[in-house]
Amino acid sequence: MKELKGKNYICSNEGTINNDSIGWSRNVFKNCDIETGFFRKKIWNHYMWMNEKFICTFALVKLDYIGLIYVDFYDIRKDNEIHKSIYIPLCNGMIIHNNIGSYAHFQNKQMYANIIRVSNSLNVILKWDEIDIDVSIDIEDESLNVLVPWSDKLFHYTSKQFPLKSSGYIQIGEEQCYIEESMAFIDYGRGIWEREKSWYWLTCGFEKDDKRIGLNLGAKWTDNTGVNENCIKINDTIVKINSDVEFNKIDEENWSIKSIDSNEVDLVFNMINLNEKLSNKYIVKSDMKQRVGRLSGIVKLNDEDIEFESVICWFEDHYAKW
Repeated sequence: MKELKGKNYICSNEGTINNDSIGWSRNVFKNCDIETGFFRKKIWNHYMWMNEKFICTFALVKLDYIGLIYVDFYDIRKDNEIHKSIYIPLCNGMIIHNNIGSYAHFQNKQMYANIIRVSNSLNVILKWDEIDIDVSIDIEDESLNVLVPWSDKLFHYTSKQFPLKSSGYIQIGEEQCYIEESMAFIDYGRGIWEREKSWYWLTCGFEKDDKRIGLNLGAKWTDNTGVNENCIKINDTIVKINSDVEFNKIDEENWSIKSIDSNEVDLVFNMINLNEKLSNKYIVKSDMKQRVGRLSGIVKLNDEDIEFESVICWFEDHYAKW
């Protein structure tokens, strides 16, 4: 799998994929503009904070014909969830800048969302009924950036930035959670998609022996493309996992995640909580299973083995017809 150097861009002015940028990079792509693919274009910014006590996700999604904003707060100790979502016809009033790490905004009578880059930090603000998020995320130099080809006219670029330090708070009603002990994860997506697609996505982070370690694994949506989004990050350095991985259900609570062509990844995910969200609104059909659990096992690198010992983890299993 080719590691890209220099400045990369997603597609040509004609809207076809830029073949020279198929592969992965440690740096965000210089140009993420997509001028074609109306009603097939997908743009999203997904922010997540995770620790032993809670997981909070917040996303802004533009599908051209409709927008979606949602927030989920999982209290791991109490085993409960707060969920809010809103659909926005024709994305009216939604702003998500094409460039990675740039401006995003939406507000109406019920909510206010504003994300802005200030130097090497990303300020994330969400005010929505009893949910109040006011967080600053430290942005690091290296991230995982992958351009995935399905055809000349169908493709997706993902930028996974993780695990990042944060400061600020998330308040749910009267309860305020300071997140300095949390790790932040950002998923930026830019692409032109098929009508139907499924994916697995698993991510986590932890600290051990003065190292900050993050893991990102995915499958289904990258199968048979020659590229994948599998990597581990140690402190500020991305280490690519070249092999594709396979997610296999052992039973109702346990999943096996293993490399297909190597022994790089050998992990077991044990579920704590499952939240399934079914949607069939307008012309969007979605079945999203969000699993919170613990990850155990080994990821083998060239010069060391990284052991995962019951690490709190996020595992998303999503089918979308959009």
